[in-house]
Amino acid sequence: MSEINLVNQTVVLAVVLVSMALRMKGNYFWHGISMVGVVVWGLIVTAFASPNFFNTSYMQNLTNPSLNLVVFGLHAFLGIASLASAIWLVALWRPHSTTFPAKSKKIAQIVTILWVSAYVVGIVFFVVLNTTLFA
Repeated sequence: MSEINLVNQTVVLAVVLVSMALRMKGNYFWHGISMVGVVVWGLIVTAFASPNFFNTSYMQNLTNPSLNLVVFGLHAFLGIASLASAIWLVALWRPHSTTFPAKSKKIAQIVTILWVSAYVVGIVFFVVLNTTLFA
């Protein structure tokens, strides 16, 4: 499950980065469409991954040692904050709006920082749980 999630999040981050390149080139419509897709996909994956997360063996892995719990907490906070910010940004989006790009720039920057931070902490979390690098 962890490997599948890592691949999924890598693909999602790649789509986000391509979407940001579209935005910088002024192609706001396709940027908006791709970001709506990423947010919807993120919600679907979160809905299906959450029940698997709370199984007993995974939770035992998580709480021993305490570094796992700290990294998990940071990853969860950043992930929830990035998804909530992305939903907010997508909710504000209006196709072909001339004012939206300027109004949304700060929110988009915050979403990008949160999303990349959650991804990096997620990789650290993956390494902590699945290797002996931090053991």
